[in-house]
Amino acid sequence: MPRSRIAVAGAISAFACLTLPGAAAAQQPMVPAMDVAGVETVPIDGDIDHYRAVLVETEEGADLYIFTEAGSGWQQAVHAPEIVWRGSLSGQGPWLEATESGSLKIHSENSSVGRDRWEQVLTIAYRKGEFQVAGYTYTYYETLDPDHNGVCDVNLLTGKGTHKGKSFKTALPATVVGNWTMDTRPPECAPE
Repeated sequence: MPRSRIAVAGAISAFACLTLPGAAAAQQPMVPAMDVAGVETVPIDGDIDHYRAVLVETEEGADLYIFTEAGSGWQQAVHAPEIVWRGSLSGQGPWLEATESGSLKIHSENSSVGRDRWEQVLTIAYRKGEFQVAGYTYTYYETLDPDHNGVCDVNLLTGKGTHKGKSFKTALPATVVGNWTMDTRPPECAPE
């Protein structure tokens, strides 16, 4: 289990549910603690001091909430419903990772069931006053066919990417986080 998930589980295990910041007290949504897949608080430079990302597991995916702090309290900036897929078994859960540069990575995977195994990483960056999906990495392999594997890595800010060592330019631009779904991906990254 990734370190951030362990920390979250330990920090909230005594509570029956987690209250998401950013709404009036009478209207605060309640999320069962067992559905929280990760929480990261990230310092950044710019018009906000830092942001807090909360990844909440849903029936088939995970919702991402981002709250910002600019000196006047937490405000909800993003709700991205079912931004990534999740399964019900071990090796199929999503998690968050903060980077030293102030970006956020959302990992999702299927590393345990079936022949087709994969990991997807979305890189979220705060640019021009918006949270955007700025990077996409997809690694895949088949357990019974060692030749069926690959890595697709795309910088959505520039459009430049590589898949199985070949360069390409994608038409999919950096996308506002709230508009990304678990079905969104650069078409060039489809497994061959």
